[in-house]
Amino acid sequence: MKALTVKQPWASLIVEGIKDIENRTWKTNYRGRILIHSSKMPEKGLPCEVLNSMQYSIVFTANSLNALVSENGVILGSVEIVDCVLNQPSIWAEVGTYNWVLANPIKFETPIPAKGQLGFWEFNEISCFENK
Repeated sequence: MKALTVKQPWASLIVEGIKDIENRTWKTNYRGRILIHSSKMPEKGLPCEVLNSMQYSIVFTANSLNALVSENGVILGSVEIVDCVLNQPSIWAEVGTYNWVLANPIKFETPIPAKGQLGFWEFNEISCFENK
């Protein structure tokens, strides 16, 4: 299954259904479900001022903090890519980048340790989360 590595807190916001856009410099024609992998390093200069108190508390739960300090990162859940556009009106969309429109997030009860990669990558250990 395709996976995408995203820095924290954005990875947690995506699987919680709060962040409905992923901003990338490259366009994707892929449509469908992907795994969301939280990178081993969080966003530098974390812009927490963009998070309201509910979003902040969701992002910084025990599972999210474990994802922040994991040796290689973890797979937190999955989401569907339903479109890829420029200038999407979401508060999460950045101007001048491709805005991947996300829908139907699923957060796993237990994050799955995995080493991430740049771009889309294949995670083939399906048996790890079939019953989640």
